[in-house]
Amino acid sequence: AGPRRAAAAVGPVGALPLAPRRAAIALPVGALLGAHRPAPQRQRRGYAGWRDAEAPAQEHFRISGRPHPLRAKSEASSGAASCLGSDEPPIVNLMQHHIWSEREIHERLRTLYQHRPHSFGDKIAHAVMYTMSKGLNRLTGFSPQNTPVQAAELRLIALQSFAGAPGFVAATFRHFRSLRTLQRDHGWIHTLLEQAENERMHLLVCMRTLDASYLTRLLVVCAQALTTPWLAAVYAMHPRSVHRFVGYLEETACLTLANIIQQVETPGTPLHEAWSAVPAPALGKAYWRLHDEAMWVDCLKCMFADAANHRDVNHTFAMMKSGDPNPFIEAHAHDAVHAWRLQSENRTTDVGCRMTLRARPAAGHSPLAYGGRCSVTISGHITPSCFFGAAAP
Repeated sequence: AGPRRAAAAVGPVGALPLAPRRAAIALPVGALLGAHRPAPQRQRRGYAGWRDAEAPAQEHFRISGRPHPLRAKSEASSGAASCLGSDEPPIVNLMQHHIWSEREIHERLRTLYQHRPHSFGDKIAHAVMYTMSKGLNRLTGFSPQNTPVQAAELRLIALQSFAGAPGFVAATFRHFRSLRTLQRDHGWIHTLLEQAENERMHLLVCMRTLDASYLTRLLVVCAQALTTPWLAAVYAMHPRSVHRFVGYLEETACLTLANIIQQVETPGTPLHEAWSAVPAPALGKAYWRLHDEAMWVDCLKCMFADAANHRDVNHTFAMMKSGDPNPFIEAHAHDAVHAWRLQSENRTTDVGCRMTLRARPAAGHSPLAYGGRCSVTISGHITPSCFFGAAAP
């Protein structure tokens, strides 16, 4: 046994084991290349064979520089982020909502519709909303033609502050009912909270550009104190009526915003002189992923598109039972993915190309002064034009 061991130790390279043979070949090559570092130490790891101790372990997941869609987006690369407060970008990043394109906004401006009430509850909700709209017009001095700037400011602030209440009230009732009955909500709470948060962001964006007087603030407080208990009482007894009422409310918001947009883009009107050259606030750019050169009217267009989406969603909820699954869950997922892609690729939406609406004479007292008026009857089924108002491109 002794001579065999000695011969194996001093014999030719082909007689050496696998690992010493590799070391014997590597040393001369390293010496010829001028490498003076010692050969890497080797260790045996199970059945993986011989492996360098300095080599990293095998990676089972690909390392990517892109953030995950479920994480909060970073707006450090956006020009709008530099104008926000220190605590605003992380909060805005958590708000996953639909990022509108110019094509989507243009389609909604051209396909406005108003639901025709059929049931007794629909007629009551429509009458209440019609009365409130007329009273608010008289109180604020809002008119469809040559609207005073102060009247438009008061109308926007009052409308957005009131529109943010029904979604939160409905989500609260459904949340407590789910806890009380130990049953699922089937996704309604998420959509309702998203609507309430979206309307609140509309109000905050407006406050970055508009001024609220003491009379405006008093009007907002009174409207909230009077309408919130009434909405809660009705929703507790008949949720469909509240959703129908919110649908009519958002129809009014669409007509108001579309009329304001038309006046801002029409030379010679008071709103054109006051708002046509006003840039979009940084909060609006960050929230809707607008271009750095976006204007205030582009924020109004995004508000209009959001209102059209809320109109479609609530008219849909008004036809459904409380235990039916939410049909807009897939749209929320698409919105989150689309927003993540824009952020990861450092891109913005294409809203801001100065689309000019073609003015047409309004019919009667309707604030609609553009495009065309389309009344859609929804009874028993959902029309394709109004169902997926928030579908991602």
